[in-house]
Amino acid sequence: MKWPMVEISRFCQTGSGGTPSRNNAGDYYGGNIPWVKSGELNQEFVLNTEERITELAIKESSAKIVPAGAILVAMYGATVGKSALLGIDAATNQAICNIIPDPEAADTRYVWYALKNQLPYLLAQRVGGAQPNISQQIIKNTQIPLPLLSEQRRIVEILDQADHLRKLRGEADKKAELILPALFNKMFGGPATNPMGWPEMPLRQVIAKVEAGWSAVSEARGCTKDEFGVLKVSAVTSGRFLACEHKAVLVLQTDRGLLTPRRGDLLFSRANTRELVAASCVVEDDHPNLFLPDKLWRLILHPDRATAMYLKELFWNNGFRDRFRASASGSSGSMLNISQEAMLNTIAPIPPFKLQEEYSAKAWSLAAIAKERRLAGDALDTLWSNLLQRAFSGTLTAAWREAHMKELLAEMEQQAKYLN
Repeated sequence: MKWPMVEISRFCQTGSGGTPSRNNAGDYYGGNIPWVKSGELNQEFVLNTEERITELAIKESSAKIVPAGAILVAMYGATVGKSALLGIDAATNQAICNIIPDPEAADTRYVWYALKNQLPYLLAQRVGGAQPNISQQIIKNTQIPLPLLSEQRRIVEILDQADHLRKLRGEADKKAELILPALFNKMFGGPATNPMGWPEMPLRQVIAKVEAGWSAVSEARGCTKDEFGVLKVSAVTSGRFLACEHKAVLVLQTDRGLLTPRRGDLLFSRANTRELVAASCVVEDDHPNLFLPDKLWRLILHPDRATAMYLKELFWNNGFRDRFRASASGSSGSMLNISQEAMLNTIAPIPPFKLQEEYSAKAWSLAAIAKERRLAGDALDTLWSNLLQRAFSGTLTAAWREAHMKELLAEMEQQAKYLN
């Protein structure tokens, strides 16, 4: 059975919202009507909003109340193309398209899943320069496969079960990320106040050498196995080394040496925003075809004074990180830069080396477990992508469809009448 491809506008109502004038903030904002902005479409359900507006704002602006159960799609901004289900009655800004499927033709969650599957298509339709966007008309013209209602519900049932497993994995990942900071605090205490009274000294007493990379002319793509790649600062800013964050370099300067990341290296970002300056990570594997740029340093430690795992977690502690920020140059609203001298002069608590080694052994064990968890997560994401592809190509429910063909025949007549 071949499913019809049907435009959203043929079986859904669509609309958009508006932004009440900020010039009348006292009259329009701070009311009891939730007001959704496109940047808030990051979760499955929208249940709360950062801002609320008044009844007067609804009357005197293009904002309008959308009923709970609608699908919201971001038309521009950082979340363009992303969608969420509205769990409350709420108004939206003009950057959101609301979609209300006709219950006689479509299951809301089915349409939502179908739109998530269409995200690459929607992103390909973006137009504009600084802030590419999609229009409400593009969304209305988007076609999705429309099986019979009972089959839509069967697809939703299967996808909901699979998505639940992905959410459980995500929750487990978040809990696992808290283990290492908790272990650090248990063994060493908070570094900002140093409650355990560890000796404090300039970092230059535990860092033997700082090696800086260099910036190469690069392309906005990753390197192939036969090419070299220069790392981006984003390879470090998550606290975990991301080898995929690099740019291909076609021509190397033969007179410049390459600092290639090796297992156990402690990398440090000397320049970034206030939140991310002094970000660091420990490299878990060798990467001989990648090299450091000038904004990343490799810190060579005295082998009997500090471990990379201890210093990395120390540097990520917000209380300690403020010491780096205080010595960095640059205005608070721009990129900050910390010099080698300032970094090396930063005072840090340094516990006994044996205790650091004990912590590091546990940290490396946790890193190995985390790596296995990421691989399992990647496999689950691949399975999810395949499941979506099968769901909307008709193969996922082919056996179910065949087993229920007698009941589906009557539905087929109803759908044909609806669409015609």
